[in-house]
Amino acid sequence: MNVYWLVAMIIGNFILQSTIFQYFRIGGILPNTALLIVVTISILYGRKRGVMTGIIAGLLQDLFFGKAIGINILIYSSIGYIIGGVENKVFKDNLVTPFLFILSTTIYYHSIYFVFMHFLRQPVNYLTVLKSVVMIEVVYNLVVGIVFYRIFYRKVY
Repeated sequence: MNVYWLVAMIIGNFILQSTIFQYFRIGGILPNTALLIVVTISILYGRKRGVMTGIIAGLLQDLFFGKAIGINILIYSSIGYIIGGVENKVFKDNLVTPFLFILSTTIYYHSIYFVFMHFLRQPVNYLTVLKSVVMIEVVYNLVVGIVFYRIFYRKVY
């Protein structure tokens, strides 16, 4: 995948997520499409592209929406690094692969984000967030992510 195409896709996703996708909230929750892109790129292209995607997507989110610069960069790039590392060991054409990665990374994202917010002394009740946000977002990410992965997989292969 061309680096320019990747950057354009991430910036396009950022613009869409902060404008048009706001109208597709379910229970006030949006799917984390940046996370879905990082997972998809990491599965299909490996560690290097996954980390690069995570850094760019995280930087955009931190600059415009973050409470501190670097939290989303660290989370997304670690997701790209971990998933990209097992890229050669998973079946890319099986839908169980993105399903498990999207499920686990959505929970991972919110858990690590909570830890950072705790150390930054931001008041967050994790159990409330887990019940009201994370569970809905997991389902939403799974539905959108599987469709996105399938479309992207067909374009690549």
